[in-house]
Amino acid sequence: MKRRSFIQIALAVVLLGSVSGVLAACGGDKGGTGQEHTIAVPSDTTNEARALLLLEANGIIKLKDGAGLTATANDIIENPYNVKIIETEAAALPRTLPDVDFAVINGNYALSAGLDASSVLVGESAASDAALEYANIIAGKSGNEGSDKTRALVEVLQSTEVQDFIAQSYSGAVVPVTVPSNLKSDGKAAADKVIKVGASPAPHAEILEFAKPLLAAKGYTLQIIEYSDYIQPNVALSEGELDANYFQHLPYLEDYNKENRTDLISVAKIHFEPLSLYPGKLASLDDLKK
Repeated sequence: MKRRSFIQIALAVVLLGSVSGVLAACGGDKGGTGQEHTIAVPSDTTNEARALLLLEANGIIKLKDGAGLTATANDIIENPYNVKIIETEAAALPRTLPDVDFAVINGNYALSAGLDASSVLVGESAASDAALEYANIIAGKSGNEGSDKTRALVEVLQSTEVQDFIAQSYSGAVVPVTVPSNLKSDGKAAADKVIKVGASPAPHAEILEFAKPLLAAKGYTLQIIEYSDYIQPNVALSEGELDANYFQHLPYLEDYNKENRTDLISVAKIHFEPLSLYPGKLASLDDLKK
């Protein structure tokens, strides 16, 4: 019995050594040192996929064919720099920078954390498919898209003045999206001239603040209600407490409608917040690829 146990243990050690060698070969860094590099990415499904596609576009990893916007870390088939993906709640990503080599961070959270946009190593292109798919929108309630209030709000937010403000204020962390809305009037005059819009603080409420005097010149008073979460602005809009909200992209809105059986709609695209790779413990991608 003792001899058999000894043989079993010896075989187990050999097998473990073989498995470790295979794992190191699959995930090892290019130089063969075995050093692990850490990159924090958003943990929600959509933004994690965008982050992984950004890493793939810059030669850091390779994903299996067809992974696309449903990609997860399990879809990585080539990992030449031995990168460990750390899935993290999106709002917490800026706080991870002292502890990881890099982090892929949403533009709004980078702004809120005061990160320097000039330190971005790589980011999603304003001409990318993601820029149109995940543009931040003005959302309204179905049936109200042709109201005087909605059309005035969209006209101002898509004006040259506001689009220039976005381009000049955020150093690329927020970029304007110029897609005409072509809203048609419902033929009904607004009963009042107060436009209530729910928004997250940065950059949405900041952009709306800039738009206030432009709307005032059209005879409207813009009332901005700030929210710190991504549920209540849609609840308030659905219940008629708001005329519109401005904080989300269309895929999020579609998921919300499906889960809550609501009829909120996208009225217009205003801006895009690229996901960008920020340096943490490593200063550049060259440090990763050595």
